[in-house]
Amino acid sequence: MTKMTNLLDEYFEGLLNSKRIPGCGLKVRKNGELIYDKCFGVADLDSGLKVSEDTIFFLASMTKPVVAVAAMMLVEQGKLALDDDLLKFFPSYPEDKKTVTVRHLLNHCSGLGQGKAGNMYFAMNARPGDSLAERIERMGAMPFDYAPGESAEYSPVVGFEILGRILEIVSGQRLEDLLRESIFRPLGMDDTSFFIPAEKMNRIAKIYNSVDGSLSEFSGQMNPLQRLTQSNPNYCSGCGGLKGTLKDYDRFTTMLAHGGMLDGVRIISEESLKLMRTPGQLTKAERFPGLVWGLGVLIFENPEKMHVHVAPGTFGWSGAFGTHMFISPETGLSATYMVSMGDLGGAASPISRQIEKIVFDA
Repeated sequence: MTKMTNLLDEYFEGLLNSKRIPGCGLKVRKNGELIYDKCFGVADLDSGLKVSEDTIFFLASMTKPVVAVAAMMLVEQGKLALDDDLLKFFPSYPEDKKTVTVRHLLNHCSGLGQGKAGNMYFAMNARPGDSLAERIERMGAMPFDYAPGESAEYSPVVGFEILGRILEIVSGQRLEDLLRESIFRPLGMDDTSFFIPAEKMNRIAKIYNSVDGSLSEFSGQMNPLQRLTQSNPNYCSGCGGLKGTLKDYDRFTTMLAHGGMLDGVRIISEESLKLMRTPGQLTKAERFPGLVWGLGVLIFENPEKMHVHVAPGTFGWSGAFGTHMFISPETGLSATYMVSMGDLGGAASPISRQIEKIVFDA
């Protein structure tokens, strides 16, 4: 693994020297064993706080796989079914929403919040002081961007906000409490939460942009949908509200790589995980050639079509601020990457692609 280590070290040092990023951290595992575990640079240019495995990052859409696992746990418990429709949980919704199921939400083909009309409706009808329950109850008249099952476009906010509220309804718990009791506490993810307590605020990685070889703070530049998911301390955003550390998320990634179990603690069954990572789109449309939605994860079914350097069947997810994770059942490789940049393009981040290339090709 010396070649991989040298290439990754050289790559990250280059990113730091060119001021592309202020700092980052990466853990790579092979069949569960750490083969790369390093942090670089700083999380806060003003304070000089160094990036470590305990630095707290905004996970953004890396929240979605966690919520998806919680959904599958409730399916296993018989409290939820993938083909339950929205009217079962929101009887005040109009009849047209009966065509949308939990499976549609997980599979990013509900037609809700997959285009301008739906996202605009969500933003216009969301109030800063909302709880998740209050906000989602108000969304019944949201227009469809596509007929359910028609499109493979991404639902960055709406689908998993609705799903998060469904999980609250069927579990009888606030989403924060459900995730803590069913996933975070059993896995020892002590620093992962929707809410950062005062005593941990000094561990947060600031978000930056890189412009002409210079780093500038990104704060205040979030788009309206992102601002709404961080709007108040009572709001649990299922689409992107979690904050957490490299150490914590590596435990979540490793649990998925181990078939739903870690350190003797089973989170979900192998059967549920296999269902999540099996290509099963409800639409034949493709958002990216060779990449398809699973249930809460993105699957590289034919990665060569996108010139992506991973093994077929690799699955994972990314966050808007450059965080990334992947698991390859075929090779036993898995990785968790933390960075805090506002200009990397989420799933399209060139840094994520280069990490994959080095890990799989070295």
